[in-house]
Amino acid sequence: MIPGLPPVSELAVIINVQTKYISSLALLSAIRHIHIPVLVMDCESQDGSFDWFSGLQRDHSFYLIRAPRRPHGTALDWLFQNAQADSILLIDSDIEVLNKEMFEFMRARLQDDRPYGAGYLQPGEWFKTHYGTDQHAESGIGFYMTRPWIPFALLRVEPVREALVAGASFMHRLVLNDLPQVPAIGRLLWHRFRFPGLRQMRLGSLDYFRHEYEGRKPSYVFFDTGAQIHEVLTQRGFSFGDVGAAIPYWSIRHLQGVTRDVLCGPTHDACSAAAVEPIVLEKLKEYGIQEIKEENI
Repeated sequence: MIPGLPPVSELAVIINVQTKYISSLALLSAIRHIHIPVLVMDCESQDGSFDWFSGLQRDHSFYLIRAPRRPHGTALDWLFQNAQADSILLIDSDIEVLNKEMFEFMRARLQDDRPYGAGYLQPGEWFKTHYGTDQHAESGIGFYMTRPWIPFALLRVEPVREALVAGASFMHRLVLNDLPQVPAIGRLLWHRFRFPGLRQMRLGSLDYFRHEYEGRKPSYVFFDTGAQIHEVLTQRGFSFGDVGAAIPYWSIRHLQGVTRDVLCGPTHDACSAAAVEPIVLEKLKEYGIQEIKEENI
C-alpha cells in the first residue's frame, strides 16, 4: 500500500526528480486530457519540488507523495508492488499530453483479458553502434529487446506483479551471450569490442553456445526499462496492445531525456534543460501558471 493513496481502478503516475516545472506540464496536461486519478512521486528533489506541488494542490486535484530516489526501474518495481490499482498509466515527467486519443486507444486495447498492457510497442532491433558507445556495430552482434515504450504506457497491475514475482524487473539489464555457460570467459570475450580490430567480430562459431532471444543469437542483449517484464509476460501467453507503428506525436509531445540532462549533464540523446525552459514556461501559462522567475527548471 502507498500511504495516502486510496484504491482506484486506473491511476496515472508521474515521477519527479529535480524538474518541477517540466513535471508540472506533464501533470497539468494529464489532468486536462486524461480524466483519471494522478499521482506525483517526488523523489528527494532539492529544488523545492514537494512544496511547489503541494501549492498546486490548492487548485488541482491529484495525489502527491515523497519517495526515495532510486534507479528508474527500481522505482517502477516498487510502484507496481504497492499501488492499489487495476491499471497504471506511466507518464514520463518530460511528456506533455496534447489530447486523450492515444490514451483512449490504449484503454480500449485492455478490454480483452490477455493484454498485459497497451501503448507503443518498441520493436527489437540490432544495435547500429555498440552499447554505450558511438562505435559502429555490425548487425548480429548486439540486440535491443522488444519492450513497451515506457514514457507513455498503460499496464495492468496484476500480470506485472506476476512477472515481478517470477524474478523480472523494470530495471535495464545487459546480458553477455557469447558463452553464457562460463561467465568469466564470456566477460573476456566481451572486452574484444573495446578494440578497433576486434569489435566487428561476431564469432559465429559460438552460436552453438549462445541462448536465443527473439529468434536470434546475438553476442550480447540489452533489456531496456520494461523489456524484462515484456519477455516474461509474453512467454506466459500475455499480449501487448500496440497502438501503431510509430510514436503518435499527434497525441503527446516528448521532451526526451530532460531529467537525465539535469541530473547527469548533456548527452547526445537528451534534450537540454536550458533549451526547453522557455518552451515549458510559456506552455505553463496556458494552465494559469504565470511569472515563474527561477532560472532553472
